[in-house]
Amino acid sequence: MKRFFLGLILFFGFLYSKEIVITKYLQNKPKIIVNFQGPTQVKKLLKMDFTVLDHFKVLYNDTNKSDLKNVMVFDFSYSSANKKLTVKYVKNLNVIDIKSYKSNTFAYFPFLIHHAVYDINEFFHMPSAKFLIRKVIYSLLIAPKEANIYLSDYTLSYKKLLISGGLNIFPKWANVAQTVIYFTKMENLPVLYKFNIYTGKMTKILSTQGMLAVSDVKNGQILLTLAPKGLPDVYLYKNHKLIQITKYPGINVDGKFWGKDSIAFISDRFGPPYVFSKNLKTGVVSKVLYQGKNQVGLDTYNDKMVISTRESSNAFGNNTFNLFLVNKNNETLKRLTFGGQNMNPNFSVDGTSIMFIKREHFFSKIGIIRLNENKIFYYNLPKILQSFDW
Repeated sequence: MKRFFLGLILFFGFLYSKEIVITKYLQNKPKIIVNFQGPTQVKKLLKMDFTVLDHFKVLYNDTNKSDLKNVMVFDFSYSSANKKLTVKYVKNLNVIDIKSYKSNTFAYFPFLIHHAVYDINEFFHMPSAKFLIRKVIYSLLIAPKEANIYLSDYTLSYKKLLISGGLNIFPKWANVAQTVIYFTKMENLPVLYKFNIYTGKMTKILSTQGMLAVSDVKNGQILLTLAPKGLPDVYLYKNHKLIQITKYPGINVDGKFWGKDSIAFISDRFGPPYVFSKNLKTGVVSKVLYQGKNQVGLDTYNDKMVISTRESSNAFGNNTFNLFLVNKNNETLKRLTFGGQNMNPNFSVDGTSIMFIKREHFFSKIGIIRLNENKIFYYNLPKILQSFDW
């Protein structure tokens, strides 16, 4: 059991380093002009969005008359009094469209900015940028045996408390619309709840001894890690029934749907934990990645998989955990990070980005890898992030 809990600590650990992503595109980016009127913090986030998106060559507050006639101009203005963001689309000095975004509170302005930049990206028919408008849920440790669940944007600039009181962990989006989440609450026994973030309705799903965590959701089916008899296994929850997927007498955790008929999971059946796949039709289990000393985190998007693997063996110091990208169809392998501690990877809804956790001086950071744009960005957190979903 000590080994099991040590594995959990590593599994949800945190990170530090400098990274390089392999691929990139959009060599000839459209040039646009962006003007802004309003609070400095709103302007700062606007620039951050365009930087992270990396689809445009942006000129800010450009007054060159030749530029004004040859490129699209976007005039942003934010009213703190009305909590309203207005964006004018200007072409050849003529306003061709006006879009407005409004909220009830000033704190919500990050989502207004994200939606506005997303709409500009759509206007130019650029590659998907759905990551901009996705909501993030995360569990934050605030005291011993106490963790709250919060709602945020991808930059973690917005923060809304959803669930408090006790140890609330492993939040996971329950639907594509991002209106409902699953989470585990540690009571006398761990309890899995379903929670509507808008209505506050909470529904108990199941309870069991040992570990209980939702690791993936797809088409109403749930993959869970459960340990009703001591050691954890991966289970499928479908039509209100539990189906045990892994039965190896050891540690089997973090199941993810992978491709059409397979799941991926972490198991210690070869000694150290590694990522394995299981074909749900044939039952065949195979090791996915042989790189590294052991593997402590994964996520999947269609046929792609990102894996966090330990590549050093420091008995008395920090070890190196790097991220690797695997493709099920062509068996290609790409290293995404070099050095540091990079764990808990999480694909964006469109598969174009990977969010992960990074440890630095006992504090956690969120890292975002833009896979095609060859970029990586970080956002600080004041306390220890337990887990998150994007």
